Amino acid sequence: MKSLSLLFWSAVAYGVVLFLTVAVFPSASTSLPLTGIPLILIATMIARNLARRSTIPAVSKTTVVQAGFKGSPVQFLSGQIKVAADSTDSYFDNILRARLRELMISKVALQTGMESGTVRRLLSDPGERRELLHDEATYGMLYGPPPRTGAARMNMIDEAVDLIGAWKG
Repeated sequence: MKSLSLLFWSAVAYGVVLFLTVAVFPSASTSLPLTGIPLILIATMIARNLARRSTIPAVSKTTVVQAGFKGSPVQFLSGQIKVAADSTDSYFDNILRARLRELMISKVALQTGMESGTVRRLLSDPGERRELLHDEATYGMLYGPPPRTGAARMNMIDEAVDLIGAWKG
């Protein structure tokens, strides 16, 4: 819009200068400088105006989208435990027990020096898991059927965390 305004006022100024020049100097010898020089000046002014405005970057607002939970991991896990007390068996097994299993696999891998994949494979074998865990109750909590009520589920989670913490290889 500023370029159009500049072009308009330049044309008005050119018309006024042209009118005054023809009125003052009626001879035809001034026609080339009278038409050429103002047109070059107008083109230069418009080019400078456009160049000046094009070098200023536009302010762009970037929004950072963060997906997921924004609190601490402990709050997130606490929320999952609260939900699991009244949730379906599949949620309890797929979310909460999977986390407890991963904690046990990590603990066994750290204590014994084995790879996590090896520990996972050994825990899936009934003969090897007894030898590895030395405790069938821990395996039953992590891989057995889920408790039915919310209070029983909370007790099972509490016992499983205690057993995982106390496990020694």
